[in-house]
Amino acid sequence: MNNMNNTPGKSEENFITAILTQAIEDARYDGTNKKYLKHKIEAINWVLSDDPQFQEYCKLVSLEPKWVKTKMVNNNDYKISRKQKVLLKPIVKALLKSKTYNIPEVMYV
Repeated sequence: MNNMNNTPGKSEENFITAILTQAIEDARYDGTNKKYLKHKIEAINWVLSDDPQFQEYCKLVSLEPKWVKTKMVNNNDYKISRKQKVLLKPIVKALLKSKTYNIPEVMYV
């Protein structure tokens, strides 16, 4: 981070961009691998729950967090298929036991 004006350097900006990109890709996952479904739920929660870290990362790379969230919802990038729902029940149950999640209601529409 550039100490003069508190903005990320080029390598940090690339790293943050990669993290945000991976979160969107994880949220869009449409397969049935349990490991990737866990990543899907975590990514959806991270973006849609207004996580402070997500908010900060967006701002550091000049993205409006609300815009990213709206794009994700409007493009149905987070939808969960019927096959995924069956597999996700135990995964979500374990996640909820491990830490507090603020899973938005829009996820279940």
